[in-house]
Amino acid sequence: MICVLETTIKTKDGREVFVREPKKNDLENVWKFICKQITDSDADGLGRNEPPSLEEEKKWFSNLIDGIKNKKRIYLVLEHDGKVVGSTEIERKTGRQRHIAGFGIVIDKEFRRQGLGTRAIPIIIDLARERMEGLKIVFLEAFSYNEGAQKLYEKSGFKKVAVLPDSCLNKGKLYDKLVMYYYL
Repeated sequence: MICVLETTIKTKDGREVFVREPKKNDLENVWKFICKQITDSDADGLGRNEPPSLEEEKKWFSNLIDGIKNKKRIYLVLEHDGKVVGSTEIERKTGRQRHIAGFGIVIDKEFRRQGLGTRAIPIIIDLARERMEGLKIVFLEAFSYNEGAQKLYEKSGFKKVAVLPDSCLNKGKLYDKLVMYYYL
């Protein structure tokens, strides 16, 4: 398995979080983490309403590993005391959009506002610069109601480039989606 990057970052309250690339035996722990985030009522930043089945997650994980091997994806696991508490990913587009990659990050609510995103984003951006030759833009989509995420992204160097009106339906209400770019 690919396991080149391994580092530790500290939260504001002093907890150590291990940041590393995925291992084959991470499938079930990553799946449980994502399911927890999707079903958590405070995780309104995720675009998915229902947790994936284990079979769906197996397919996704297999594609993830292939993408990492082919230098089309970067994925980092954030782990505290052997438990996944976050993850972040960059996935390159293809063809005429090959110079662009999508970005995402998920942090467990127990670890939010502890500086993990602020510390993890530069790590994954640097890996993208290093491994994805010709990459020029990393982009993300954020929901307008998720102000904490927007502040994190802006602090990390992302710039708002577009607003897609009424692109998100959350709890019966329409919200805008923001498109943000990080220029490498």
